[in-house]
Amino acid sequence: MIVTLTHIDVIRIASFLNSDAREVLKYVAFYQIIGEGGQKLITPPIITTRGIAYLGLLKLSDGSCIFLSKNKCSIYPARPTACRNFPFTFQVKNGWLYQGISIRAKEYCKGLGKGDEISEKKLAKKGTKTIKELKEYEELVSKWNSLALKGQISPTPQLFIEYVLSRGFLDLSLLPLK
Repeated sequence: MIVTLTHIDVIRIASFLNSDAREVLKYVAFYQIIGEGGQKLITPPIITTRGIAYLGLLKLSDGSCIFLSKNKCSIYPARPTACRNFPFTFQVKNGWLYQGISIRAKEYCKGLGKGDEISEKKLAKKGTKTIKELKEYEELVSKWNSLALKGQISPTPQLFIEYVLSRGFLDLSLLPLK
């Protein structure tokens, strides 16, 4: 399972770890997905120098998250939106916010059905915030991909992270091609 990231996640993690783009690259990966697996991801694909990829947290060789330590998240206050929302999923259809439970929730979430119940109002607020974040990220990636397709940038992973950390204010079109 890939823990996908948005621009807000990258900014939050970089801030929490006091890291620059080069340092952030030690914790994230650009996953290339063969076949139709990418259609299941909610974040848009990014054009990179190695092809189309999805931004996510790096996994260790055993498949666990790079930030999982002693069965706890070592960046819990800065954890990605996907982790904050799990096991809930959100999408908009015909202008309506729909929420659900991840298909793999029972496999990954041993606490499912235990603990306090989340209110409908709180869940709707969380969903609205998530959808807004995803739309912003889609716009940022769309701008990036457009510049990459036009050959106006060399779409390296480090440049993408720099672009994200600048909150999209880095004018990529002014950079020389490498």
